[in-house]
Amino acid sequence: MYRLALYESWSIDNPAWEEIESDAAPLGYFASANLPGTDGFLIHGGQGEHMKITRSTLVYDIDTNEWSEPSLQGQLPVQRIRHSATSDNQGRVWIWGGKSDLLSNTVLYDNRWTVIDTSTWAYSYPDISNPPSPRVDHTATLIPDGKIIIIGGLVYSRNVTDPSGQYSLNPVSMSSLLKFDAAGSQWLNVTATGNIPAPRGGHSAVLSSDGSSIIVFGGGTIDDEGEFKTLNDIFVLELATMRWSAPSISGELPLPRKYHYARLVDESTMLVGFGLGSDEQGLNGINLLSTSTWSWISEYQPNLAWLTGNATFLPGTSQAPELPTSLSPSNVTSSDNSTIDTQGHQSHVRAGVIAGVVSGGVVAVSGENDGESVQGLISLLCRLSVAFSWS
Repeated sequence: MYRLALYESWSIDNPAWEEIESDAAPLGYFASANLPGTDGFLIHGGQGEHMKITRSTLVYDIDTNEWSEPSLQGQLPVQRIRHSATSDNQGRVWIWGGKSDLLSNTVLYDNRWTVIDTSTWAYSYPDISNPPSPRVDHTATLIPDGKIIIIGGLVYSRNVTDPSGQYSLNPVSMSSLLKFDAAGSQWLNVTATGNIPAPRGGHSAVLSSDGSSIIVFGGGTIDDEGEFKTLNDIFVLELATMRWSAPSISGELPLPRKYHYARLVDESTMLVGFGLGSDEQGLNGINLLSTSTWSWISEYQPNLAWLTGNATFLPGTSQAPELPTSLSPSNVTSSDNSTIDTQGHQSHVRAGVIAGVVSGGVVAVSGENDGESVQGLISLLCRLSVAFSWS
């Protein structure tokens, strides 16, 4: 495992990685979610050694650097990969989609919600009417009104070009979005307009710091000649209008990739890391996108006000986690000149914008399965760090 410091400056050519010991087993293609109110995150499912797909749920504690497997009550879920996991900031993690290989070697594509209640550590399976067709390689983003937006991926549906009418995985238009309303227990179909991106899966989707838009990067698609290709483009979905746009981007483009990781590391900087490149080989570099200038940049500069203002405080305490001595002002001024009190007041950036804990860096778990590199990225944490995991 590796930690990338966010409280010091570095360049993308020489990021501030620190290796840390871990007993984590290799795992890829899992889904991950931050656990608000804790110093940890959760991963569910994935593909382990000997390409075996698992149904396990693991929790990582960034303070103790320990993995644990909570004992969950209720019916066990199916094992799966290429699914999504989304924290609703109310102690529940919503898992959807993905692919499973059952003991009978039958492939299953799931369109039911699996919910993990982290307050009771129990599985549940809400009965939602009129569920959409199953998907894999999609993204699921919690937006400020508490709904979850599903973007892209491959849908398991009848292949209209096949005379026999067989079901298969088919690209889904990026204009065909799904919105899930947990409070109303209903699925909603949303048609997006504007500059529609190419269909894709294995992309990333990041909610902007003001909660007004979703920034999509990369992924894999099928081109006009029927060839598979990876992407390195940027599209923005405005949530108020459900309209796509493609900002003009300057700077040196990252390598095209899929199954990568992306997350805001301050209010206007998005970090992109790892993934699978065009040759299906794993990538170990990171890139930074300025969303204020829409440019790829090479230098990281810590935004102390943003990092401190987004700290999630420890359960049962009234103050923020201790900062390094040189970085411990009692009050810090943010870029909008508002004052953030580091002694116990939560940030104004909430509900899905950060949804996690902070701890001064980024954490990555790496491994290989039978010589084949398997990629999967875990969620960013902030207890004044960031944590990824990949295998």
